[in-house]
Amino acid sequence: MAVDLLAFPFVGGRTTLNFVATLGKRRTAKVERLGTPEDLARWAGLAGLGTISASAADLETARALREALYALTMSALGQADPRPADVELVNSWAAQETAKPALSIRSGTLHRADPEVTVSAVLAAVARDGIELLTGPEAASIRECEDSTCTLLFVDTSRGRRRRWCSMNVCGARAKMRTLRTAT
Repeated sequence: MAVDLLAFPFVGGRTTLNFVATLGKRRTAKVERLGTPEDLARWAGLAGLGTISASAADLETARALREALYALTMSALGQADPRPADVELVNSWAAQETAKPALSIRSGTLHRADPEVTVSAVLAAVARDGIELLTGPEAASIRECEDSTCTLLFVDTSRGRRRRWCSMNVCGARAKMRTLRTAT
């Protein structure tokens, strides 16, 4: 089964974990899925956060936020100590003002007027989701894929809380094939 390594994996169960997944295979041959500003804009659209236009500076800023969220998630998993600089960065993005929808009246009917979505609004939404995730009840359910070459994170919402892989169709299938091959 061929897997497009540059495709955005939306398997985390939370916006933050899907954003962190834009850098894959962290312990081996890192796969940077946010290679261009257009990739950041595409991710935001696919994540349901809106249509944005991003610059090279926005891309670097987004990557810095992504790495801070990854480091803080790993600290929530007990694999590192939280760094104050990461907390400060996430907090500063979460505090960003974002445009709000408004009502308008046209021909006697109420309509919603949505503001233009900006990169700042997208990163603020990701940071706020990160704070909710890392300090809320789902923090105890964050898992890292058990495939040794995969570093994707996900919220385990399975009934028995025994989910092992980010995706049964990719990493789970690979693991089962390896087990089958060693058994024969």
